[in-house]
Amino acid sequence: MEKKQLITMLVSCVAVLLFLVGCSKGAAEGNKKDNGTDNSGKPKVAVVLKGINQEYFKLAEAGAKQAFEDFDVDGTFLAAASEVEAEKLINILEDQLNANPDALVVMPSTESTIPVLKRYQEKDIPVLLIDTDLDWDGKTTYIGTDNYTAGREAGKYLASQLSKGDEIAILEGVSGTAVSEDRIKGVKDVMKELGIKVVISQAADFDRVKAVTVMENIVTAHPNIKGVFTANDEMAMGALKTIESKKNNIVIVGIDGTSDALESISKGGVTGTVEQKPYDMGYIGVETALKAINKENVEKRIDSGVEIITIENAGDKSTEINKILGK
Repeated sequence: MEKKQLITMLVSCVAVLLFLVGCSKGAAEGNKKDNGTDNSGKPKVAVVLKGINQEYFKLAEAGAKQAFEDFDVDGTFLAAASEVEAEKLINILEDQLNANPDALVVMPSTESTIPVLKRYQEKDIPVLLIDTDLDWDGKTTYIGTDNYTAGREAGKYLASQLSKGDEIAILEGVSGTAVSEDRIKGVKDVMKELGIKVVISQAADFDRVKAVTVMENIVTAHPNIKGVFTANDEMAMGALKTIESKKNNIVIVGIDGTSDALESISKGGVTGTVEQKPYDMGYIGVETALKAINKENVEKRIDSGVEIITIENAGDKSTEINKILGK
């Protein structure tokens, strides 16, 4: 009888131990999930862009996805349809907040995204900005171009193709966005310094089709303009369409370095562009996110650099971009 009781007690103890081990394992897995790390132990990094309707965004996507692969990251990529859909971007960011990533890499649109980004900060999720900086102390870092400097570089190149006293027009991006405003300010400051007059500055929302219409109105109202600066290459291509249809001889300088613009430059269409490096922004964004996750030191500002593209180097740059995009 005593032997039977002893065996029963041993079986009961083993059962209790197995139950406790199971509970402990379940809790550990639950905590791992809550902390944003998947069961494989890979770091979770979410990359969210303000748009995907232009090649520029696709290059940033390519860079981020290559980094996911190179650094063995459990990566998530999401984007609003276009950069004018600020509310859609905020909704995506709110959804990702519930997914508890270990870090967020985001290309924001306007300051309207700051409230949701603050909620990431409250959950101790590092927030890394790429391409577009925000006036927010909570960001882990900004990776991208100094847009004012990029505007100045574009302005200096445009001015080098003109003479003192010439008139130019400016096609702005989406009104109120820091990217557009900083680039425009850079160009205007250079033109003022060099004695070139900006006779008109109008928004075309970074959109090629809108740029065609805006440029038509500009050349009609200001037939003496000798140059045009566009705050991105999509608008440069739109402006070119109008200028070619009217057989005007107007210098066009954009910013971004997209394949369409590079091809046009190599053929003598668009005059030049200031190449940004969206692929590098996406890649470095993910790479730096891993440093932030591991509590390594991260610089508050990482410059991805710019380069002036003219007919002399457009062909080589075009080959490089097409290779990235698999064209």
